Amino acid sequence: MNKFLTVFLLALCFAFARLNAQSTIVNGNFNNWTQNQFKVPNKWMVIGSVSMDSSKTAANSRGIKLSNNVSSKTISYALEVGAAYPRLLNGGYAISGTPASMKINYNSSNLGSDSALVIVGFTKGIDPMPMILQQFYILPEASGSGDNSITVPLTYIHQLPGLVADSAFIYIASSVASGTPNSTGSISIYDISFPDGKTAATANLDFESWGGLSVLKPSSWYSSLDAYEEKVAKIAGISQFNLQTSTARSGYALILKQCPVVMQSGTEILPSWVVSQNPSLSLGAMDIPSFSVNQHYASLRGYWKGNLSTGDRVSVMVNFFDADTLVGSAMFSKNSTTAAPSNYTLFSENVVWISGYTGTPTKATVGTFLTDSSFQLASAPSSVIYLEDLNLDMNATSVNHVQSNVAITLYPNPTDGDFTIRAAQPIKRISMINTVGQVVYQSTVTDLNEVRCTIPTRESKLLWVVIEGNDFSATKVLSVK
Repeated sequence: MNKFLTVFLLALCFAFARLNAQSTIVNGNFNNWTQNQFKVPNKWMVIGSVSMDSSKTAANSRGIKLSNNVSSKTISYALEVGAAYPRLLNGGYAISGTPASMKINYNSSNLGSDSALVIVGFTKGIDPMPMILQQFYILPEASGSGDNSITVPLTYIHQLPGLVADSAFIYIASSVASGTPNSTGSISIYDISFPDGKTAATANLDFESWGGLSVLKPSSWYSSLDAYEEKVAKIAGISQFNLQTSTARSGYALILKQCPVVMQSGTEILPSWVVSQNPSLSLGAMDIPSFSVNQHYASLRGYWKGNLSTGDRVSVMVNFFDADTLVGSAMFSKNSTTAAPSNYTLFSENVVWISGYTGTPTKATVGTFLTDSSFQLASAPSSVIYLEDLNLDMNATSVNHVQSNVAITLYPNPTDGDFTIRAAQPIKRISMINTVGQVVYQSTVTDLNEVRCTIPTRESKLLWVVIEGNDFSATKVLSVK
């Protein structure tokens, strides 16, 4: 009995020590989820904090609300620029002629001490010279003053008289300030029209037609679909994306696959990625610290399975920060040269710390990415990756999925400039990825076993060097002095 109790206690202590050695990344088990809907007027591109305003009681009751926030330095923008954007001046929305005036129905009673800016332009054909290019301001009104309207005369400026406009653009900013708005507030725009009878029937100037994205995503994570919000107005209708799957070891898992978004001008394919997000910020990125840590961790771990089509790649990365300074990183990266596991399989990669750093980081950020071989574009439609139970561990790993069986050497390492890659088999391609996940160098090689490389200027203290051949792919870390 005593022997049994001793064994039991030892097992319990070992399990506790193992649990204590791990730190679950905030919602790294992907069991908490949020339904987000980015709803904006069709035909408009929006940036910042934009929502529907249905408080207008007359016909055409919908409007667009553009909000300012001092603490987050948010100024909001709406642009009706036509399908040919970014060719603003001669790629705008269709209009029936050159208007002499423009009318806007609005409510600026919540604008505070800001003024809204409106810029309009009217052009013909491919002529870059506008017939009208004019800006004006909508001033704040007293709280509770309700809806109002302004009619602005438009001045013809083209050197050739009498031209008839066939395209136009409208730009609205919720503040005339630069960087930080003057106050926290909002302005609502309900209708834009031309009193002299000119029409822009397809431009949605009454803000009655709305579309957007509906996304089920893991809580505390920022996704590629969130980052696409500023383009959401160009979407045809509501596009729905579910990043959640019940095909999991327990609870739910994250599913990564390409996101085809149907646009007015065709289908746009987005790469699939999620990055842990600081709850006080409206975005997430690998160079922005997102959650607190208090250990000098040894490895990044998690479970994955799925399918990778030829040339596609999955990557999971963690960056550690001491205050706001990058001090360490780890990356698991796998391409299609070998088959992805069909059942959940543990991956584990050791953390590489900046040379000489022995302290304890205070923050970390984790990102997961499914891309093509360039690390930048969307994967093939058949590629799909499942991820679950991402965590940080105090134990170093003896499993190294990043390296191949091909002997590869980088020297000198660390380096302050040039370095050499030597491989036992011919090298086909070399990529360098910084700790933000950006591809800073990529080169095709003609069957060389030894290649001399130069570090791009102003790069971070750690670079991930991906070396690929016909039948192998290996990722090596390079320390930059």
